Amino acid sequence: MTRPILFVPIIGVLATGCLAALAGAPQIERRLDRTFTVNSNSSVVVRISGGPIVVETGPGTTMSLRLDQTVNVASEARADEVLKEHEISVVEQAGVITLTARRHRDDNRRYRRNDPHVRFSATLTVPANVRLDLDTSGGPITVRGERTADVKADTSGGPITVDGGRGALDLDTSGGPIRVGRALGNLRADTSGGGITVDYVGPSATDVSLDTSGGTIRVGVDRQAKFDLSASTSGGNVRVEGLSFESQTLRRSRAVGRINGGGGRLHADTSGGSIEIRGAER
Repeated sequence: MTRPILFVPIIGVLATGCLAALAGAPQIERRLDRTFTVNSNSSVVVRISGGPIVVETGPGTTMSLRLDQTVNVASEARADEVLKEHEISVVEQAGVITLTARRHRDDNRRYRRNDPHVRFSATLTVPANVRLDLDTSGGPITVRGERTADVKADTSGGPITVDGGRGALDLDTSGGPIRVGRALGNLRADTSGGGITVDYVGPSATDVSLDTSGGTIRVGVDRQAKFDLSASTSGGNVRVEGLSFESQTLRRSRAVGRINGGGGRLHADTSGGSIEIRGAER
């Protein structure tokens, strides 16, 4: 009869061997670089699968993009075959620059699922006054620097981090936290699983909507901002601190009322976590 303890070192050896094999797995790496001249009427659209999107805010009227392609195969020929299954393109038309890196559509005109052999990663430098429309089917989205144009960001799985700015922000993730530095314009943030943090909401914002299915919501509001507040949670507390708040309803799990006499809309809702609305400095 074999004693169970004898299996312990064998499992350890197998696990170590598997990790070593994964670490040494063959990869083919390719890179696509492009630059464009843009202005305040321009838009940048990114549609990639299975990887992150990072945008840096740059000066002037020139934008650059880089698409990194990592193919988990052993040869260039095999990489060619795998990448033929994908639409990889950069197109400029009527002021809209579109980067696409996804598997081809099926007969129903929907994109097919991610290819486990391929990982795409997009890195862009874009002037602040150019609109952004960013979408990845799996990975984080990060926008650094203060934007003056609108930002739309959507990921099927990963966090979204945006420094913010004066443009409208429309942020949506199916799984991960959302963080915004400064919202000086309107903001919508929605996540199916994760917390939402907004460090500062300025008095120029007129519509702020924050929703999560599971996580804490923390919002810093300018002490001079005027909002009609509606905040509710199914699993935590609602607190309003450091603001001139006239409550209509104030319970442990719900707060409805006016900040500085009311004005724009500030909505916050979570199914699992607390909500903190506090006064913040510019």
